[in-house]
Parts: sequence; structure tokens; C-alpha cells
Amino acid sequence: MKRLLGLLLFAQFFFLSAEAMAQGLPAPSYWKNERGSELFIWSANSGTIQGTFTNHAQGFACQGIPYPASGAVSPTGLYFVVTFAQCNSFTRWVGKTNGSQMPSSWTLFYVDKNGKPAKLKGADIFTRVW
Repeated sequence: MKRLLGLLLFAQFFFLSAEAMAQGLPAPSYWKNERGSELFIWSANSGTIQGTFTNHAQGFACQGIPYPASGAVSPTGLYFVVTFAQCNSFTRWVGKTNGSQMPSSWTLFYVDKNGKPAKLKGADIFTRVW
């Protein structure tokens, strides 16, 4: 009976570890991109990710404020969205982890100076700090 329990516990650990590795986004983890912005992932359960994103990119508003980040992760990639409420905008990142790096493309949706919806696209490479 003890062997069976030990085997079951080992199997559960193995499957949970395999799922976390397949997702490629450990929680908790801290990531930083080349613009200095920070992504803190505090939960990655059942394919859903939750965390905070702090913008430090020069030339963009809403800097230095941690905003909620949420999204999804799978073996084929991930996405997360951040709503910058004070700036009436939101950004969606789509990418994939590659070891300690997460190359991603982003789309910023905002309201332009004429009050019309607009978008801006770019790319980031997040590097895992811890």
C-alpha cells in the first residue's frame, strides 16, 4: 500500500511538472523586456495566467504603475492583455517562451487625439529575471 501511494504521488508530481514545462511559463516568475517594462506572473493554472505589468517604455504614457495582466498559455504559445485604464488603452502581447526568453508581438489599442480608435504594433523580447 505504501508503494502504491508513493507511486501515485510520484506520478502526480511528474504530470504536474510536465504540464508546467509544456506551458513554459512558470509561476511565480519575473520578466523584463528591452524597454525596461516588467511582467510579474504570479499564477499559471490550468492554462490561465495572471500577473501584473508595469510600463517603463519611453514615449508611452501610464508609466510606473502596475496594471493587472491576464491571459492564457498552452504548449504552442501564450497571450496576455493589459488594460491601461488611466490612458484609455489596452495592449495585447502574443508570444512563446524559448528558454529564458519570451519573444512577443504586441498591439496597442487606443483612442487618438481626434477621438477615433487606433492601433500601434510592435515587438518585445522579455527575458526571465527569476
